Order: sequence, then C-alpha cells, then structure tokens
Amino acid sequence: MAGRKRSSRRLTGSRKRNRRAREKRRRRRLTFASACSLFAILLLFVSGQLDWENPGGSAAWLGSSAAEQGGSSGKDDDTFPENSGGTEESPPSAQQGDASGGKDDGNAGESLLTVTYLDVGQADCTILQCGDRTMLIDGGGNSGARTVLAALEALGVERIDYVVATHSHEDHIGGLDEVLARCPTENIICRREESTTKSYLDFLREAEACGARWIVPEPGLKFALGDASFLLLAPSEEVFEKANNCSVALLVTFGKTRFLFTGDAEAESERAMLELGLSLEADVYKAGHHGSSTSSTEKFVEAVDPVYAVISCGAGNEYGHPHSEVMSRLEEHDVQIYRTDMMGTVTIVSDGKTLNIRTQKPAAQGQEHYPARNRAFYDFFASYLLQGSRRLNCNE
Repeated sequence: MAGRKRSSRRLTGSRKRNRRAREKRRRRRLTFASACSLFAILLLFVSGQLDWENPGGSAAWLGSSAAEQGGSSGKDDDTFPENSGGTEESPPSAQQGDASGGKDDGNAGESLLTVTYLDVGQADCTILQCGDRTMLIDGGGNSGARTVLAALEALGVERIDYVVATHSHEDHIGGLDEVLARCPTENIICRREESTTKSYLDFLREAEACGARWIVPEPGLKFALGDASFLLLAPSEEVFEKANNCSVALLVTFGKTRFLFTGDAEAESERAMLELGLSLEADVYKAGHHGSSTSSTEKFVEAVDPVYAVISCGAGNEYGHPHSEVMSRLEEHDVQIYRTDMMGTVTIVSDGKTLNIRTQKPAAQGQEHYPARNRAFYDFFASYLLQGSRRLNCNE
C-alpha cells in the first residue's frame, strides 16, 4: 500500500511539473505575441496609418470590417445629413511633398482646398472650393441635377467661379443646364463640339443665357482659384474623332498638393498630355473614363505617380467600370483607390501639405483601407499574428 501511495505522489508531482512547464511556455508565447502586436502598432504609427484619437480607423489590416474603420464623422453630417458614418485619413505630409515634385505653385496661406467627388452614379461631378472661390467640374447626368444642386447648397455655394464642362456626353453635362439656370456662374471652360444631342443643346442654351464668359480650353492656360491654381493640359490642337478625347484635362495645385482631372480622356489624349513635357505628378488622380481600360494607360499612370485615385462609377453599371485591367495597374503602382459606387461621395481636404480624406459611406466589407504599397507586409504580418493567437488558444 505504501509503495502505491509513493507512486501516486510521484505521479502527482510529475503532473504539477508538466503543468508549470506548459504554463511557462504559454506565458512566453503570450509575451512574444504581445511584443509583435506592440511592434505592429508602432510601425503603423510611424508610417502615419494609425491615429491615436481614432485607432479603429487603422484596423482594416487585421481583417476588421470597414464599418469599424474611421467610425462616424461629424463633419460629413453637415454636408450629407443622410450619412451616419464615414472614413477619414490623414496621410503623412512627406508623401504629399514628394508626390508634388517639390513644386509649390499655389500659395496655401491660411485657407483650405476642399475637393468633393460627388456620388452621381455612372456619371461625373466634382466640386472644388478654396476660400470663397468655387469650381465645378462636370454636372452629372440628367437625373443627377438635383443631387448636384443639393450638394452645392449644403456646401454653402452661392455662385460658381468656373464651370468646366469636360466634353459633350450626357453623363458629364446632363445636369449642367439646371445648375447654370439656378446658380450664378462667372466662367465656363468648354470646347465647342458638333454634337446635336438634347443634353448638349440644353447645356449650350443655358450657357448662353446665364451670361458667363466662355473660355476655349488650350493646354498651358493657367487660372487662379483663391489660393489654389489650375493648369489646363487638354484637349490639344489635334482633333480627335471621339468626344472622349476632346475632354478638358486640368491639374490643380494647392501648396504642395496636386489633383489631376482628365474627364473621359482616352489613350490618344493621354499620349498628347505626356508629349507636353510638363510634370503630371499628382497626389490624387481622378481616374479617366470611370476607370475604363480605354484610359489610365501604363505610361500615363507612371507619369502621374498618384498616391490616391478616385473612380466615379455607378454600382453594377452596364459597362463593367472600373475595369479589372485598370484596377490591377493602379494596385501595381501602389495607388490607394476610392470608389463612389462603394463609398459614396469622397471628400478630400488639403491644407497645402497634407490630405484629409473622408467618405460618405464606410467601405464595403473586406475593402482594403491601408496603403497598397504596404499591403504585402500587412497581409503577412496579420496572418502571422492570427496563427500565433490560434496556437495560444490550443489545448496542450
């Protein structure tokens, strides 16, 4: 009996030692996982992707839903009352200075430049405000006029300094006739075309009736918009067969930040812009032709070298925009993409050095919301942490 008891005591002691050893290994693994997590947080903070006041905005790389990114933004509620959530980002100022090529053509001063890429479905409309100056690039389609007018009113716009009608297609100028009829306009920048569509004729009628000065676009023309400035890049003197290639293209500069707009310009027009010999580098690129493969050619994207791209398109549109070729090309160039069909209206505010980006709606489930240039590392690191957490939860 005594022998059995001693054996039992030895067995119990062995179990205790094994338990202590397991607990020690578990603590070591937990310490290692915690160290990795702290390292990841530090890395995100240093790279500018983590906001201490809103850490949820940087959680996408850990697989959280986009609804957890950025949370609710009170700033959006004033402009778009129906919006209860949005995303926000403040990229590092160093990226903006590098992307602008060190040029400072616009004197930012104390003002801000607000660029609002409106969600008008499968159409185009962008509102730029700098101080008390406003520019409207396109006006959406015929059905989008109310959306444009409502946005102008919500943004406090009482008059428009420049209306840029990029070309004669309905999805760009369809809503401009109502805008011109209701909102005083100083200047209209547009190339006269031979189109006889009702939408274009309605636009021409209101353009004439409103008394605005008509400016024929030519590459090299430069204008002031408050403390910002914009340079016309297209259309060239060469006459292209397609209306898309007659699109007005312009580069907006505010401090060290730059925004590029090309309408529906296709490969031929992009090639003509490249041949101008000017720097096309921009922080934000409004992807041409709604993200169609007819635009955003390899050489053009390489020359623009954008940090961000905004694609204006309608959900489930019949053209399949944006095309996969363009999406892949932008991703290969480490461009972070914002889409109006997924995120609604996209608002970018520049102080001349940094950009603050807000979206009307949270990104779709699974939408990546961190810089594409770090995507491979984040995917690897998130996978590594996930595997570590699974090991910690395993029973030994």
